[in-house]
Amino acid sequence: MYKEKRNFARLALHAKANIHQNGHTIEGEVENLSMKGVFVMAPRRLEINDTVAVTIYHTLTPQVLCDLKAKVVRVTDKGMGLQFEKTLLD
Repeated sequence: MYKEKRNFARLALHAKANIHQNGHTIEGEVENLSMKGVFVMAPRRLEINDTVAVTIYHTLTPQVLCDLKAKVVRVTDKGMGLQFEKTLLD
C-alpha cells in the first residue's frame, strides 16, 4: 500500500504565480499549494535545486497571497514543484 510522504495537506488553488530567478520571471498557474510548497504549471522549467523567489497572486485581484523563497524539488512536463524555505505561517 502507498504511504503518503507529505507532512502537509495540499489544496487545489486557482492563482497566478511568478517565479523569480536572477532577474528573470517565469509566469505560471498554481495547481496546488501546501504549507511547505507549491506546484506551478509553467511554460519554462528550472533545474532541480535551483533557488527562487515565488510570488502567488489571487486570480480575481492583484493581491499578493504569499511571497517566499523556495527551492525547485520536482520538475515534470507540466511544471515545477517548489519547496518553501519557511512554511506559510513562519
